This record gives sequence, structure tokens and C-alpha cells, in this order.
Amino acid sequence: MRSNRMSNSDFFNKAFRMSGPKFIKGFSRPLYHNIAGILYGHQFDNKGYGGMLRSTEGAMLYLWARMLPENATIVEIGSYAGLSTSYLAKGCKDNNSKVIAMDPYDSDLEKQAERTDHEVLLEDKPSRQSVLNKLKAHGLGDRVELIEGYSQEVVKTWDSPIDFLWIDGNHDQAYQDYVDWSPFLTSKARVGLHDAHPRYGLSRVAEDARKIFSSDKWTNLEHVKGIITGVLKS
Repeated sequence: MRSNRMSNSDFFNKAFRMSGPKFIKGFSRPLYHNIAGILYGHQFDNKGYGGMLRSTEGAMLYLWARMLPENATIVEIGSYAGLSTSYLAKGCKDNNSKVIAMDPYDSDLEKQAERTDHEVLLEDKPSRQSVLNKLKAHGLGDRVELIEGYSQEVVKTWDSPIDFLWIDGNHDQAYQDYVDWSPFLTSKARVGLHDAHPRYGLSRVAEDARKIFSSDKWTNLEHVKGIITGVLKS
């Protein structure tokens, strides 16, 4: 679903409809999202990763990463077991780009329990090393840097431009993650939020997405299941 022929507000009114035809399980609009899911959305074993990513979502992450300019930088907030990281990194192989992914992984679970959004079971969180091992097994180790830490702390020492900001961390602070990291976005950078649809994700993240992307500084808005994404006009 694109916003090229509608206002950004109209985009959300249409994208966030909670009803509609569901003749085909998992069907998305527009059709090319489904084609992408078939062609590129099964490159990694979702069950083996323990990830929470639909095939259409993974496929589009892969394609959006492939569309970036040479030597681009993707920042991923919340990599968990590395499933979305892998799709992004696979797309980066074609343009020599890199993913910098952050997550507390399995470290300091008491601290994580104090900050949790209650959407992920902390006792099952993978370690940074296990995620790195999966990436290396798929030949993606050179495309990714994994940071064990919290986005709101990492950003304090950040000083590099970002071409694609992928937000999928603590769902209670999706909007704050955007505010914290947006000063580093390059011209025509892409921003994407996961779980940002009331039907396929969480209502609070959906409202954060509306707050971010309703501005007229965004173009090429797309809704892919739980993902809402847009590109800065300049």
C-alpha cells in the first residue's frame, strides 16, 4: 500500500482499517508484497531463529536493504534472535552496505525485567554470540555489527549517518527511539517500524507510526503486515 496518490493521513485511514476481505490466508496488499514474500521471504528458517517475522515482511526488509546506495548504513533497534537482521544483511551484500544491530540479548536480565514491555519472554532470549554464529553460518558476518546494549544508551555516543532506521525494540518507546535517532538520518533515508499496525501488531506502536509518518516530510509510505515505513523527501 503506497501513499503516492493520497495524503499521509489518508494513507493511515486506509491502512489501519481493521476489517476487509481475507479470502487468502496471509494475503497482503499490494500484490507485489505477496510475490516478494514467495520469492524472497523464505531465505531463513523462521522457526529455527525463533523470530516473529512474516515472510512478506522479511522479503521487503531484504528488498529495501538492496535498494540502498553503496556503502549505506542500516541501524536496527532490537535484533532479538537475528531473523530480521539476516534479511537486512542479505540485502546489504549487493551494495556493500552494513547493518548495525543492537539488543541487550541475554545480558543483565534483572535490568531487562525492569524495562520490559512484556512482549518477549526474557528467559528465552538468545545471546549475542548465538546470533553472531547464525549470521556467520549464512555468510553474513561481515555485513553486521552487533552491539549488546540499549538503544537509548548507544545513541548517546553515536556520530554516524543512517540510511535506514529499523525500529523493533521495546514497544513502549518506539516513538522515543525515532526521536533519539532521527538527527542522524541522511537525505532520503528510510525509517520502518515493526508491530506498527493495530491488526497485525500493537495499537500503541501503530499510534507512534501515525505520529511519525503523518508529517508531509515523508513519501513512499508502505504498509506490509505489521510494518509501516516511509522515506524522507529530502
